[in-house]
Amino acid sequence: MKANFSKRWKAALAIAIVAGAILALNIPAVSVQFKNAAYAALAGIQKNIWAAGVSAGESLPVFGGEDIAEENRRLQAQASGFWVQQAQIEALKKENEFLRQGLNLELEKEFDLKFANIAGKIPARDILIIDKGARDMIEAGMMVIDSQKAIAGKVVKTYDGFSEIQLITDKDFSFDVSIGDNGTAGLFRGLGELNAEVDLVPKDAGLAADQRVYTSGLGGIFPAGLLVGAVKEIRQNDVETFQSAAIGPAFDAAAARQVFVAVGKHPMEPALSAEINH
Repeated sequence: MKANFSKRWKAALAIAIVAGAILALNIPAVSVQFKNAAYAALAGIQKNIWAAGVSAGESLPVFGGEDIAEENRRLQAQASGFWVQQAQIEALKKENEFLRQGLNLELEKEFDLKFANIAGKIPARDILIIDKGARDMIEAGMMVIDSQKAIAGKVVKTYDGFSEIQLITDKDFSFDVSIGDNGTAGLFRGLGELNAEVDLVPKDAGLAADQRVYTSGLGGIFPAGLLVGAVKEIRQNDVETFQSAAIGPAFDAAAARQVFVAVGKHPMEPALSAEINH
């Protein structure tokens, strides 16, 4: 059991090293060229962790009263590469399903899309790293969506082979939204840690739980009609002129493994500004 315990902590250490390395890469003094090379070196390691559903922020499994022989067999299977192979197979299945969903929704007719895998997450920020960059025509400001046309965020920085995606839940990310069938206006705000709210909603507007929230197209950040999320909890104050509500984002950053980047068209061009949620 001592050896098994040691292996667990080695795995924990590996995850911590990857997370620490990515955090260090975001120090302003680190050059773009070095960041790109480092992301490339770390991508394979972190992608395997990500594909298996394990991130630096998750707790590691704890050993219980497992049968020793069974535990030995499991460790032998891992040592032979079985665990990694299964994770890669599962990731490929999910990737194919993601692409199939995108084709079924005919996303290509509305967007010039670039498929990308999520390679990791920057600690302490709602920022994802994807495996496409400047050489793939990715540019800062391009919007990012999933196969269900839910808005994920936008590209904020590119390297040769990687890009950083700022999620809409990142702290201080804001844009105009439309709520419910009546199209009530509001301002979406990211709160960090994958949380968000909608604020500045007129007090006489009939907000209700589970109402869908869409991008309004105002402000030029995103086109109208992209699914943002749903109302979770309404907050009212007798003194305030406006009301607010907690929002459950439609894009599940914790479960997502792939995204689409809208390439080659400005988000507010007419082709992208059409209603796309019908």
